[in-house]
Amino acid sequence: MVLAERLKHLRESRSMSQEQLAELLGVESRQIVSNIETGQRKVSAEELVRFTAIFGVGLDYFTNPYLLAGKGLFSWRQTGVDPMRLDAFEAKAGQWIGAYRSWRDQLGQNAYTLQKELRLTRGSSFEDAVAAGEAVAEELNLGDVPANRLMAAAEEDLGAIVLMADTEAGISGAACRLPEMNAIIINRNEPPSRRHYDLAHEIFHLLTWEAMPPEYIDGSNPKNKRVEQLAEKFASGLLMPSYVMERYYGKVRYDDDRFIDWVNESASELRVSSVAFLWRLVNNQEVPQGFAKEVAATDWLAFNGGRLKDTSPPALFSLKYLSVLAQVLNKALISERRVSVLLDVSLDELDGTFQQHGIESPLVL
Repeated sequence: MVLAERLKHLRESRSMSQEQLAELLGVESRQIVSNIETGQRKVSAEELVRFTAIFGVGLDYFTNPYLLAGKGLFSWRQTGVDPMRLDAFEAKAGQWIGAYRSWRDQLGQNAYTLQKELRLTRGSSFEDAVAAGEAVAEELNLGDVPANRLMAAAEEDLGAIVLMADTEAGISGAACRLPEMNAIIINRNEPPSRRHYDLAHEIFHLLTWEAMPPEYIDGSNPKNKRVEQLAEKFASGLLMPSYVMERYYGKVRYDDDRFIDWVNESASELRVSSVAFLWRLVNNQEVPQGFAKEVAATDWLAFNGGRLKDTSPPALFSLKYLSVLAQVLNKALISERRVSVLLDVSLDELDGTFQQHGIESPLVL
């Protein structure tokens, strides 16, 4: 069925009819192609080689069980990344996600079929988006510092996998939508505040994918600007809900000499950027908008006043991902060498990653 699905995807992506493919393949009727695409007819080795020639793909396209070919929809947050480099990284990241899906199936774990959605549309107000973020924060029990539990909540309560990765330079992250699961990729080398914001932003896209399908390149279409603005407001409400911000309102006036230091310290407590924290104060009329613009134009808030410059990146991938990988390695469902190539890490690095996540390493070094 993997071959059948990928063949159908290739044919349709090239706007080719079954009749045309039957002629190129050298078979007598469209029905034979139809039977192949529905899994009712097996493909000979000669026919498989013929398919690779017709579509200009490698044999791996039909035989690699981890490819997402025709399955995954991506939306990337990136700046100035060459399209070829983005495509190459997408192919790599897609295999990480496809491998997880395959491993889960091999272990007999059920797919997460519930796709939660927000009742937001392009016509929703910014206030609606902030309120939605706050409601999600409460529903997920994110606590007094929502950023601390957001990744775990995305995996445990929303059924996604969140992969901390060493991405191509310029890629902040991505959301990936599959029929039976969701995935989020985050550049682990970004400052913590940026990682948390990107994660909140991608959660918005996953929860509104049907009502507001995101662009392949986030924000690339000016007509979709409203969606991105709503995502920003949602992220603000999710990371800094009113029940959290109430303890900061009225603490230090904007004309107090301590104000900038207080903003940087408070934002660091919440693991958000100082600029985002400042604008949350503006939205609650704690700080004049004009003053906030002047402050944001300086470097006083950069890296939260220098507090985020030397932070170490989190461990690769996630606890959920590595837990499943440990199980398939322990059951010898995949070789250590193949995992090393797939994840693009050495076995020593992978061993250390298991330990960082608190998992007993299944590797034999």
